[in-house]
Amino acid sequence: MSRIIVGTRNSLLAMGQARPMVDWLKAQGHEVIWKEFTTHGDRWLAGPLEKAGATGLFTKELEDAQAAREVDLLIHSLKDVSMERPAGTLRACIPLREDPFDLLILRPDRPEHPTLGTSAVRRERMLRQAMPQARFTWIRGNVPTRLQRVRDGILREEPLHGTLLAAAGVKRLALDLSGLEVRPLSPEELLPAPGQGALLAETRADRPDIVEALRPLHHSDTALCVDLERRVLAGLGGGCQQPLGALAEVLEGGRVRLRAAFAQEDRVVHAQAEGEPDEALGSVLAQFRAEGLTWAH
Repeated sequence: MSRIIVGTRNSLLAMGQARPMVDWLKAQGHEVIWKEFTTHGDRWLAGPLEKAGATGLFTKELEDAQAAREVDLLIHSLKDVSMERPAGTLRACIPLREDPFDLLILRPDRPEHPTLGTSAVRRERMLRQAMPQARFTWIRGNVPTRLQRVRDGILREEPLHGTLLAAAGVKRLALDLSGLEVRPLSPEELLPAPGQGALLAETRADRPDIVEALRPLHHSDTALCVDLERRVLAGLGGGCQQPLGALAEVLEGGRVRLRAAFAQEDRVVHAQAEGEPDEALGSVLAQFRAEGLTWAH
């Protein structure tokens, strides 16, 4: 068996969601060494992510380490992964996806016009349509930190009544939400980011043994769905921080349902299609383009 250096971000969530793959490799007899990284996105606490001024906010440091052969296997949150993958890398595994949707976490004593914290433009613009009475402000930090801000009821010396979090992260961390109101958001209210709830394991091209070791964990339906969601993003020329929601679901007979929504400042443009994967993707992109949609908007 081989020696494998695994690289992840050093957050509780990143390490927790990577642990099942690490445990699997250990159970197969591999020697696994864990290497942790702090990324630009982790260090950026001065405003919303869209103002951080970089691509690969949560992945570049890991990708550079892999290119320098300091790590053998990277485990990413797929929604943070840029469309262009570094040369010389292989997809090792996309495991079964966790809940892809978002949660609205609220204080029970919130006022009629609550202040909600989020760092995602997608979440703010889409939920603004469903909750026009809400005020939005930016919030940064890991999931437990954001929850504590809500419990404290204050952010930057201003009231804070709630936040939006990915259900997958809350579930993977098994967080205590007692005393808070937890409202799962429907796809009609807020479509998830492309790939939300899914993980991507990548290795170098010279380590096909790692691909083979993780093959039993690969989930083909999840891979099909997240690839379609990301192809919506690619088809419109956008990066992973764009305010696009997309969700693909596998139906019977090899067909899929693909829903997408792009949040402009004054409206949300929706598109939906069912059919063979390429057929559904083409229809969704055609619907967006019929609306004159470009990222410049």
